Amino acid sequence: MKIRYFSDLHLELLKTNQIERFIRQIPPGLDEICVLAGDIGNPYEPNYNTFIKFISKNFKKSFIIAGNHEYYNKKKNMTQIIKFLTTKFENFDNISFLNNNYEIYENHCFIGTTLWSQITNPYHEINDVYQIKDFNYIKYNRLNTICVNFLNDAISMNPDMDFVIITHHVPSNDLIDIEYKSPMLAPYNQWFYCHLNDFIEKNKDKIKCWIYGHTHTPGTNLIHDVHILCNPIGYPEQHSRADFLKTIEFL
Repeated sequence: MKIRYFSDLHLELLKTNQIERFIRQIPPGLDEICVLAGDIGNPYEPNYNTFIKFISKNFKKSFIIAGNHEYYNKKKNMTQIIKFLTTKFENFDNISFLNNNYEIYENHCFIGTTLWSQITNPYHEINDVYQIKDFNYIKYNRLNTICVNFLNDAISMNPDMDFVIITHHVPSNDLIDIEYKSPMLAPYNQWFYCHLNDFIEKNKDKIKCWIYGHTHTPGTNLIHDVHILCNPIGYPEQHSRADFLKTIEFL
């Protein structure tokens, strides 16, 4: 099994000619699975549709989750956006939208959840609070609890499976880049990670890899011998990364 993985494309910030140029940099993977770990773009805009059609045509199977930016919408709430995304992907027979659900594919269980995080100090806010309709840190915490419970349930309901876990938020504080751990920035990290080291250790023999996003810092890490991977494309000014084509392969 070969997986090509991306996150944080932020297609909502690209002009039409930029999205076309970006797509041309991605070679087809007709024998590969594509994993998109959130913050792909605004699902209501043409850029998003252009990219999704490209993915469907050029990969044998794709799994996609929503990040926090998919919900940046002053007119539509999260429930409406999830319904819109679910309906959108029903039109593709080789793309699965995973929102606290999982799918068995080629003898592996692909689990997808945005994950969110636990906010202990609400006085250090980020754009999510202002850009997501009817949102606050209390809902953030509630969503995180739902997502973590879902992860535990998905594992327990499939005891004989190997897992590929896809989250948008970072699954461990250990993965936060050192530059963001300064006294000025550290209080904001609570919005980026959910510390699941114990969960990873408990299930290390079952998890083939864990793909995440949210941070724009690429990472190829091991936690308790589990591959924890991040391949963010980032904002347009970050698109010059020459090594943005990342894959992982296993039996």
